[in-house]
Amino acid sequence: MQRRHLLNLLGILGLSSLSACSYKSLSKYWPDNHQFLNPCLDSQLPLQLAQHEVVLSALAGIDTTQVWDSHVHLLGLGDTPSGIWINPHSRQWFRLKPYTQFRFFLNASCPVSNRSVDEGYVARLKQLCWGPGSRLLLLAFDYSYDEQGNRLEDQTAFYVPNRYAAQIHQQAPETFEWLASVHPYRPDCVEALEEAFLAGARGVKWLPPAMGMNPASPRCDRFYTTLVAWNKPLLCHCGDEQAVSGTHTQHYGNPLTLRRALDQGVKVVMAHCSSLGSNPDIDKGPHGSPESNFTLFARLMDETRYENLLFADISALTQINRVGKILDTVITRRDWHPRLLYGSDYPLPGVMPVTSLKLLQEKQYITSEQASVLARVRQHNSLLFDFILQRHLQVQGQRFSVEIFHPRSFWTHSKAANR
Repeated sequence: MQRRHLLNLLGILGLSSLSACSYKSLSKYWPDNHQFLNPCLDSQLPLQLAQHEVVLSALAGIDTTQVWDSHVHLLGLGDTPSGIWINPHSRQWFRLKPYTQFRFFLNASCPVSNRSVDEGYVARLKQLCWGPGSRLLLLAFDYSYDEQGNRLEDQTAFYVPNRYAAQIHQQAPETFEWLASVHPYRPDCVEALEEAFLAGARGVKWLPPAMGMNPASPRCDRFYTTLVAWNKPLLCHCGDEQAVSGTHTQHYGNPLTLRRALDQGVKVVMAHCSSLGSNPDIDKGPHGSPESNFTLFARLMDETRYENLLFADISALTQINRVGKILDTVITRRDWHPRLLYGSDYPLPGVMPVTSLKLLQEKQYITSEQASVLARVRQHNSLLFDFILQRHLQVQGQRFSVEIFHPRSFWTHSKAANR
């Protein structure tokens, strides 16, 4: 593949931060086994693979009833009465980036083919839920809004209604939980939040760089007051957003903007440990010098006053643009582990070029045997693949603690105790 074609693919998949690498360096990001697309094999592992030591050892010490995947995207095409809406740009081949990204996401999710895409997506997720008693936390996704509370469809990548996520949970409560998505600039945001919580939402998901909300804005205060009253957590993407288009307000991904929520007593989960990009250090004023978002995240994690309020999920940390110092730090900071939650960022583990087992092996996070087994598991079950990979990662003999993979209690302890 020519260098420019590889660069174009990396950029389209949200990995443009690698564009400064030399071609020799970039070559290591060629998809494992030359697979650009997920083969979508039967989710049931062949017996010999299921009984392999690499698989069995990853499950050692794990109580699958406590394994709640805290970051699972709910997608579809809106080809049922689900209410899902997809920006037309994602369906127009000449809109190269959104079209290609969405096609990769659909391929990665392997929707069951004899159904609509909406139904097939959920059916495949049921097949992939590998642990007896484990559950998947589905994420709804609201429209973007401006500061006057007007909906911005042209700046929204897709919309997944709360009522649809609630419906999927109600149809299969033994498999699915869900997080609502409500934009804080909506005139009815408090009513929408309370309606979602009454329908069983375990919390709320935001993606500020794409959805166009500033977590430091006073407009969010009534939203935060409602979260505290219901004792529900906010799962918030922090750091740059490269996979979902929208308002393109990357500075809203600054982890420091969430001080406003934390100082009001909101329990915050920073997705991906705020691991991409940089932003002004607004602790030093609105024009503070830029710092990496991960550095700003680490500062907040180390502040004693936030010990019982600030958490993070480890989803996406094995993607090629996060491997290295960030992943090393999160694994070796064992004092952070009680506040980290397992999440897969599904369907991303099934986007073949995004995670390189070859790179992880070269950097000695996993062994060659583990890489070989994981490559085979990935072709059958991308959720199990992600779990096994996260369990086996090691840096200087240290691994993620077992407690990270048991996040059920975090989500179930968030009840409406303070209403």
